[in-house]
Amino acid sequence: MSTTEILITLAGLYFGYWIVSKLIMDKPKAQPAPEAQPELDPPPFDQTPAGAMREPSWNEILNVGADATAAEIKYSYRTLMSQYHPDKVATLGDELKTVAERKSKQINAAYEQGMRLRGEHT
Repeated sequence: MSTTEILITLAGLYFGYWIVSKLIMDKPKAQPAPEAQPELDPPPFDQTPAGAMREPSWNEILNVGADATAAEIKYSYRTLMSQYHPDKVATLGDELKTVAERKSKQINAAYEQGMRLRGEHT
């Protein structure tokens, strides 16, 4: 086999692998059943008589019901962290990074509390 044939074979294998990997890897991931998906609406906030906002509960932060399963909690946690992780906004400025850090700490604390209530160890 000549050098040209070897190079053409290797290039064909490389591009074939690349095409197949794109077909496999770029498929949309299966979504959980609709009843397992948490609502992604903003959590409701009740106001105290003085007009100050109260701290939202863990399930309000994660946008899940109080009776959510561990799988629903984990799904919501991963979805929210993919939106609010500080590394996602690192290039957008210090102010947004600070907000993202605060929100991600709040999400982490809510996740830990929800999983602890479900008897899951995180």
